[in-house]
Amino acid sequence: MIVAMNAVVKKDFEEGDPRFMTSLARGLDMLRSFEGQTSLTVTQAAKATGLSRSAAGRCLFTLEQLGYVAAQEGSYSLTQAVLPLARAFTAADPLSRNGQAVVDVLRDRLGESSSLALFDPRCGQTQVLYVCRAETARIISVPLLAGSTLPSHCTSNGRVLLAGLKPTALRAFLAHAPFPAHTACTLTTAEALREEIESVRGRGWAITDGELAAGLRSVAVPVCGPGGEVKAALNLATQSSRRALDWLTGTALPELQAAAAHLARVTAS
Repeated sequence: MIVAMNAVVKKDFEEGDPRFMTSLARGLDMLRSFEGQTSLTVTQAAKATGLSRSAAGRCLFTLEQLGYVAAQEGSYSLTQAVLPLARAFTAADPLSRNGQAVVDVLRDRLGESSSLALFDPRCGQTQVLYVCRAETARIISVPLLAGSTLPSHCTSNGRVLLAGLKPTALRAFLAHAPFPAHTACTLTTAEALREEIESVRGRGWAITDGELAAGLRSVAVPVCGPGGEVKAALNLATQSSRRALDWLTGTALPELQAAAAHLARVTAS
């Protein structure tokens, strides 16, 4: 479940910046607490946001009056009123606007799930956020959709994005080590991740094998801007029981690279 305000927001709040609106931050954090949840009680929402039960109740009441959540039998759920917010982003962002067609084609051509991801701005570089997703079947225990997040340190999309960071930003990310181990294969130390990220930067693509979930394999490539900067990461994911590593690098990788080059061209303006 989502925890309270991210570190950047907390820092601004704790420093007492007069521009920072605590009430707005609480409301947005409350909306975020619904990520991955079909409904929340006041108690669950309070735990997810770090607010007191009374403050969480006031937030939910306000959101209900504004039409963003609905109350039923002691719990709250999001309403369709949140959809225009996502639509506004999709319409304005060239990657999101063009990316869905690209991941759809990759899924249909290769028969495996594909996604386009960026860093989640709420979490620095610790999480990747799916902006486009085309799925063949559920490949991990939780559903992955546009808007889903995953840790960057153990995903192919995350490794590609990390490899595109400037040295100072990468050092700041690695300072969070040790990172959580999701399986026995997960790289968790700063040194191991640094070496792998340097390898990704050198070869121009990332591959993970059983680091996020047992049996999950994935390969990713960068989508670059006109100056060579990494704008996003495009990946393909499968199960080890379905595809060998050689298939990922020999068949899927060239398709991903061609798709990423196309996406870079159509979003260059």
